[in-house]
Amino acid sequence: MDVVWLDVQMRAGLRGHFHPFTDVVCDVPDPLPAESAGWQDWATAYLGAVAAKDGWQPGHYSYTVERRDDGGHALEVYARGQWEWTH
Repeated sequence: MDVVWLDVQMRAGLRGHFHPFTDVVCDVPDPLPAESAGWQDWATAYLGAVAAKDGWQPGHYSYTVERRDDGGHALEVYARGQWEWTH
């Protein structure tokens, strides 16, 4: 496995529904997290770096950490979570 994907959704509107926002391709962390909590910690740190670099607006986001096939379909999900960007 060379890369993992972060499928990111942003909460929008007064009802707070999450809508597709972006997909982020990431180098696999070294060492690989052993459990979901480790993947969540890695994902939120990675998202913070991407959000700061790309100037994301503050808000609530959800994410899925996954491995995909060549067609872009999820083969394995390592973690799911929600994250708040406040910068």
